[in-house]
Amino acid sequence: MLKKLCFCLAALCALAACNDDKEDPIRYPETNECIENGQLTGTNMHFLGTATSTDSRGNVFTDTEARFETAGLATMMLYMHQTRFSAAMPAMEMRMPHLAYTGSGKTVAFSAGRVVPELSVKNLGWQPMEAYALTDVDIRIEGVRCSVRFTCDVPRVGLYTVEYEGRLFVENN
Repeated sequence: MLKKLCFCLAALCALAACNDDKEDPIRYPETNECIENGQLTGTNMHFLGTATSTDSRGNVFTDTEARFETAGLATMMLYMHQTRFSAAMPAMEMRMPHLAYTGSGKTVAFSAGRVVPELSVKNLGWQPMEAYALTDVDIRIEGVRCSVRFTCDVPRVGLYTVEYEGRLFVENN
């Protein structure tokens, strides 16, 4: 009787171990197939990481679930999904369009003194935001890691320095 009980418990444990319905919705690849010989392949890359914004008074706002995305082939576009520079700022869809990058191997990079971002505006689509120009822009994707840094002087609000560090991810279907 005890042997049967032990056998049933072992079988139950084995079934429970095999039935893991709580699979992580995302996975982090070890290599990046979206960059070949320093060129984007045309496949969008999604990055999950931490964005840290520091204002001119030293106040820091950190978003530990910041999602950035790149698209492009000959030029790169960087999307900043639901981005915010402070806790009081509403989350916005922003992008930096038409970035002429350089690269080698599994690395691409972009640097510029000034970039005019675009903002997704309801019923109007993507609109250039000249008043919110980003300065000292530096973007680097090395393998599965992405780093972004820029400064934004938000009218009537203040100057923010934004630093982002993220890792390439793929959503499991």
